[in-house]
Amino acid sequence: MNHDARKKPARTQRLLVLGAVILALLAVNVAVPRRRERPQLSARTLKDLAELATVEYSVTKIVSYKDVAWYGDRKILFETAATVKAGIDLNELTDHDIQLQDGKAVTVTLPRPKILLFNMKPEHMREIFNESGILRSDFSNEEKDGLLSQGEKDIRAKVARMDILERAARNARILVESWLKKMGFATVRVAFKGGRT
Repeated sequence: MNHDARKKPARTQRLLVLGAVILALLAVNVAVPRRRERPQLSARTLKDLAELATVEYSVTKIVSYKDVAWYGDRKILFETAATVKAGIDLNELTDHDIQLQDGKAVTVTLPRPKILLFNMKPEHMREIFNESGILRSDFSNEEKDGLLSQGEKDIRAKVARMDILERAARNARILVESWLKKMGFATVRVAFKGGRT
């Protein structure tokens, strides 16, 4: 019985010492300020994002054609659609486009936005109306392809008049600023090569 009575104070003493050591380690961990790692950034980090599409549009065009002749008319009407994506090609970035200041601030000069994808598939063409006079032949596939090509030119001209590149720049700026702030930069400035966008 004396043997068990001696074990209890020794066990209690070991637990108290262990508890004191744990508390001391916790106090040191809280009291000693941690050195915050400076965020690292290089062109390669951003290039991993490759092409950053920030805007996508679906543009439709109604194409009509009327072929009038003394022996009969031919008329066709169809709808075609294109998917257009615009954004920034981050593969064009170099390390000179990234300026770090004190590890807390960064200025990134992005390439100008451009059309990254123009996709107009023949299966997105829908014929609405096709009529040929009794003495006239139907529209051939070559003629339909020519009209489809004209529709593509019209859509490209329409896209050029839209503000798609300005929207792509605005969205890219917001996305890159947000991403760099999450990386730990306190101040982020995003510019574009060749002036304002």
